[in-house]
Amino acid sequence: MEWNTTWEDPFTSYVKQFAGLIGDQRTGKTFGEIVKGIIAAGSLICQQIAAQSAELSQGKKGSQRVIRLATGESTQRSELDAEHLTKRMREVAVEQLKQAPEDELWLIADSSDLRKPYAEAMPYLMQVRDLDEQLVPGYRSQSADRTDAWTTGLVLSSALEPPGA
Repeated sequence: MEWNTTWEDPFTSYVKQFAGLIGDQRTGKTFGEIVKGIIAAGSLICQQIAAQSAELSQGKKGSQRVIRLATGESTQRSELDAEHLTKRMREVAVEQLKQAPEDELWLIADSSDLRKPYAEAMPYLMQVRDLDEQLVPGYRSQSADRTDAWTTGLVLSSALEPPGA
């Protein structure tokens, strides 16, 4: 399966919103191919992402390009790191939600890191910040809970109440 895009398709329009973080053409192309690979593979495993990208799968080590971008090794001329990227993703999501009818969709977003301070060896373990801003082992996370307008009050009020209230 090959993914062909036109300039005005939804994918291209979405990816263009991150152009301000990308400092060079190669990083931009790699970023776009990685997003395509994530969508097509339905996975965050680098080999599976690269295998689903027409460009990244052509090279001998396409997954290495994914890894280098994810670790910041190939993005010295860009602000394409976890902090800037997730900040921009939140901004884009808010912009899109502002355009939706009020009763159409409600999301509760959570970008909390999953901290595993005592873990030594787990699959895909990385460094994340704890509550004191110190690096500890763990996982980055982005999740959202969708609900309709009728249940929103219930979900929000239970989320705001302190435990045991």
